Amino acid sequence: MEGLRKKTTKGIFWSFLDYFGVYLVKFAFTVVIARTLSPGDYGLMGMIVIFIALGQTLMQSGFSMALIQKKENRESDFYTAFWFNVMVAVLVYMVLFLGAGAIADFFGKPILVSITRVAALGIIINSLCSVQVAILTKRMDFRKLTWIHLISALVSGITGLLMALKGFEVWALVFQTLSGNVIYLAGLWFSTGWRPRFIFDFNRFRSLFDFGYKVLLQGLTDVIFTKSYYPLIGKLFPVAQLGFYTNASRFHEIFIRQTSYSANRVVFPAFASIQEDRDRFNSNYIRSFNLLTFMMFLGSVILIISSRPFISIALTDKWLPAVPFMQLLFIDGFFLPLLIFNTNILYSTGKGGVSLKIDILRKTLIIITIFLLFRFGIEALIAGQVFTTLVAMIYSAVALGRIRGISFRTIFLPLLKLLVISGLCLGMGLIIEAISGGADFTELALKIILVPAVFIALASLLGINAMAELRTFIRDFSPGKTQKDEA
Repeated sequence: MEGLRKKTTKGIFWSFLDYFGVYLVKFAFTVVIARTLSPGDYGLMGMIVIFIALGQTLMQSGFSMALIQKKENRESDFYTAFWFNVMVAVLVYMVLFLGAGAIADFFGKPILVSITRVAALGIIINSLCSVQVAILTKRMDFRKLTWIHLISALVSGITGLLMALKGFEVWALVFQTLSGNVIYLAGLWFSTGWRPRFIFDFNRFRSLFDFGYKVLLQGLTDVIFTKSYYPLIGKLFPVAQLGFYTNASRFHEIFIRQTSYSANRVVFPAFASIQEDRDRFNSNYIRSFNLLTFMMFLGSVILIISSRPFISIALTDKWLPAVPFMQLLFIDGFFLPLLIFNTNILYSTGKGGVSLKIDILRKTLIIITIFLLFRFGIEALIAGQVFTTLVAMIYSAVALGRIRGISFRTIFLPLLKLLVISGLCLGMGLIIEAISGGADFTELALKIILVPAVFIALASLLGINAMAELRTFIRDFSPGKTQKDEA
């Protein structure tokens, strides 16, 4: 049987290939489509983000995570989860269909009636494949998921681009998402071979719900509080401002949130399988935490310093007002991946209640920061969001350290070193910007070449061995190594 280390290494490789490959495709199409559409088009989509996200979360109901977390599943577990997800998806769609008029009235945009009703179809489409995703994730078969994601991203991007070029405006964004959902559904049904039967076991439902409701509650509160910025900005500021925020959030989603999930969706099943082996669990946690910290800090620094010249070159000057929003959201990249990582670790050990408490703390802080900062503008709201992520991440690390008996110094010392290095590199970015004299190409080239080199060099000087861990990771996945291990 393939060892956990090698299996996890392969899973992380394909998971990162998935998100870096797929989201590179999405990133390319986002750039091209954004050059064609207006900030107002993105603003209209931003107005319904929270409603679609709530529907998707309700549809999932935490059952996918429950299926993955259980060491052994009966066939009736999968059938029950499938039909419950479909039933909830239909109910949610009916609510959104009937409530579309109220949404349009709230924002004073009649076109939102039809946009909401069409975009919400994605909830039903996704309900038909949520169990298949859980099956492939539990098997850690991320290669299939990678190819399915890639094909769906290509089809959705081409659909959105063609419609944008044909003058369909905001509808290009709506059907870009829906076309991707349809291809994703077809790929999962074809690749897994799993088909639902008309079986619903109430005993299995209770078993799944006992775990899933915690995930559902956390997911709902996450959507309500993190996506609440969209309707708030849409109501208080011009639609173009919401468009700038929406597109900045898209880049945050691509480079920060999805990159985090690419590693963490492998972490959950991997750590769940060794939760009883304390020493092995703790050792793997420390190594994984340090490697993730190094990679995300380096990536976030590069994103922050390169945002302005990149937007000027790729999206044209009409999108430059989105740069401050983007840079603040990229600061979230220092802490959000680590928070997601710790949350998944807690869930993998059956400590979902602790994770839920951490999440409640974060949401409480979000309410407070929104109430205190909304009058100071969108930048202040984003800064408050980043602050809540930082506090929740620290709390999650402390809680996990106490539960698993991990030294706080082991967790936080490398983190503090990387924060200092990141600060120095951000300062270096400002110096490069000053000496480049407004030449965007020169500024961008210098920042993406010199700053990473300095970051890696400083990390080595301070004794951070993340590069050695990364080399080990690459070596473990190399074909020669794999064949040798399997011999």
